[in-house]
Amino acid sequence: MREATLTRGRLAEHPVWSRALGATELAHRTILPVIVSSAVEDREKVDVAPWLERLSLTEVVREARVAASAGLAGLLVFGVSDRKDEHAMLASEPDHVVPRAIRAVKEAVPELAVATDVCVCAYTAHGQCVLFGAGGADVNATLERLAAIARVHADAGADLLIPSGMLDGSVRALRTALRAAGRDDVPVAAVVKLESALYVTHRAAVHAIPITERAVPLIGADDAGGAVARARRDMADGADAVVVKPGAPGLDIVARLGAFADRPLVSYFTADEHGPFVAAAEGALDPAAAEREHLAAARRAGASFVISSGAFSIAES
Repeated sequence: MREATLTRGRLAEHPVWSRALGATELAHRTILPVIVSSAVEDREKVDVAPWLERLSLTEVVREARVAASAGLAGLLVFGVSDRKDEHAMLASEPDHVVPRAIRAVKEAVPELAVATDVCVCAYTAHGQCVLFGAGGADVNATLERLAAIARVHADAGADLLIPSGMLDGSVRALRTALRAAGRDDVPVAAVVKLESALYVTHRAAVHAIPITERAVPLIGADDAGGAVARARRDMADGADAVVVKPGAPGLDIVARLGAFADRPLVSYFTADEHGPFVAAAEGALDPAAAEREHLAAARRAGASFVISSGAFSIAES
């Protein structure tokens, strides 16, 4: 790997992502989150947000084809677990629905980038982003499980791995595991996740067990310095990109990182941020235009990519 790649991160010179980075249109820089479930035959509406759906494997491929036709940069794949345990074992099984979806999408639409969520919260009986042992939170066991999930996703053809649980050391653990498996070419993104009320809908959508208190702390909503420090540590550990979420509350963090970061930044607009635009469709407001302004603000702040459930409406506007 050339020194330029090691400096700028693998994502910047990845054959699929680099093509998207060469585009200027907002749609070409937008990533659509999708939720795949082996328990769904076609499409299933999420109770708390009927505009959000869980998809079957066939429908994920159909969504990928539409996304490619619309010029979107890629998909971010989340899985729904129909089997929860204390060790999130299903998440790292090669025949689980997520690696199956990765393979199917890359076979059908190879030019579309596929990012994946690497976390245990949707697969555990407690809903936390860390596993537990006799002495409480077991960070080492969790990092081992995340590494196993990452290897499975990489082998299936994923173009970007996103350890979203904010567990310290995740980026380093994934990079080490990929290097040992001969897959050091696969990019890994760090996540700077702010404390926020804007994560509720997504957790419901992936059937994560409800929690009242997080075992893995997020970055304080008013702690810009802490957010920047975390991003610096993860970049030093080998992160090829940095994802900041939620989208609108994190715009100042993106701008701060953009002043010095030498690799792509990603603004993640959560499902809860997209919901009000859907609700506004019955009024005089043009929701697609309004949402486009929010995503364009992220690009102005310095984000190379934006993640949004409103990706299709953005592409059509």
